[in-house]
Amino acid sequence: MRQVKAWTVVLASVAYVIVGMGTATLARAASSPAGVKAWRLAAWLFSLAVFGIHLAIERGRGGRRLSVAIHVACAVALGACALAALGPVRGHWGEPHFLKLTALSLVAWPILTGVPAFAVALVVGVVLDRAETGTR
Repeated sequence: MRQVKAWTVVLASVAYVIVGMGTATLARAASSPAGVKAWRLAAWLFSLAVFGIHLAIERGRGGRRLSVAIHVACAVALGACALAALGPVRGHWGEPHFLKLTALSLVAWPILTGVPAFAVALVVGVVLDRAETGTR
């Protein structure tokens, strides 16, 4: 059972990377600033969809709120770490501060995305649990 949960985390992380890299590529190809904004908004919406689907899958397995929030946050953080590794490589290869930028990104992005994802998943879990039981 744990192996299935691990694969769910990995698949959700891969989905975040695909969304991030795909929409970034499309935003770079956009012919106007409005097109760039539209692709950035699409990235947020697709990522929100991945988050919601992953949260629903984890909750559907009957896991406790805390473990569901941890799994969802780990997927977000892992996806952010992969994007942080790929982003500087594409955008700053050969610059003098490349290694510092990459190291900072690899630490900062998982924290800056994983912690809020954990909090949101935990709050959503509390709200949904209360809604299911009909209590306040």
